[in-house]
Amino acid sequence: MSRFDPRGKANRALLAGVSEYDHTAPDPQGVAGQLPAVRHNRTTLEDALHRVGVFGAGEVRTLASPAPDDFTGALRRACREARGLLLLYFAGHAVTSTSGNELHLQMRTARVLTGHGLPGSVSFSQVLGELAESNAEQVVVILDCCYAGNAAGIWHRFDDPKRKKHKILLLMSVQPNRCILGGDADVATPFTRELTGALDAGGEVWLSGLYAAVKERMAAAKYRAEDDDPQRPQALAPPWDPEADVLLAAGPAVPPHRPRPGAGDPGGGGRLRHVGRQHHR
Repeated sequence: MSRFDPRGKANRALLAGVSEYDHTAPDPQGVAGQLPAVRHNRTTLEDALHRVGVFGAGEVRTLASPAPDDFTGALRRACREARGLLLLYFAGHAVTSTSGNELHLQMRTARVLTGHGLPGSVSFSQVLGELAESNAEQVVVILDCCYAGNAAGIWHRFDDPKRKKHKILLLMSVQPNRCILGGDADVATPFTRELTGALDAGGEVWLSGLYAAVKERMAAAKYRAEDDDPQRPQALAPPWDPEADVLLAAGPAVPPHRPRPGAGDPGGGGRLRHVGRQHHR
């Protein structure tokens, strides 16, 4: 992979944020609850991407609480249309398989059944398969969900004899096997809040620098994952060679006034809680 500047190419960004779910607790088949903070994730990240000078008119698409078919259909379209950079963002509930070897992104219709049933979800392996076959030169996947860090292991295990997956880079909101705190209804979730803040910093922002900035901002704010672990964003796979990077913001940008939370403030008590590492009951 060489240092990649997507300006002037046919780029696409697909932002899927699932804030509303059809089935939630106390429904025994429901997910843990609604995620109102994700509404802010969609709007703040979309606004930032319109400002960064990489994506042109009509190149950023936002999906508000899609069903699985809506998500996969939009993903296939983005994979066909992108010739330069394809950026895929997901925020919402997610859960791992019993073994932890698969990550399931839970869409609006998600349910959790006894045994191994997860209707309404899309596996990350399926997403990787679509992205690997895309027409894009480079792909960046950003995950803001529980167990996001498990996506790196799935990438490494992904069967790819033609090495197509190597154009796919990952930025993940938390280390493997961790659930995260999701903020409240008034602000975006902590990871996406710091991500958009770093994109809005002005000037050129490369993926390696974005990862470093988000790590620093989150460490300074002392965000906590569940079980009081520090929430540490992850990337696949730092450190990057200076000649192997992707430009995500061209700048200059004028950052909007966005107050930072105080140290240790996770942005509210709302949680992206799930059914735990095992999805069977």
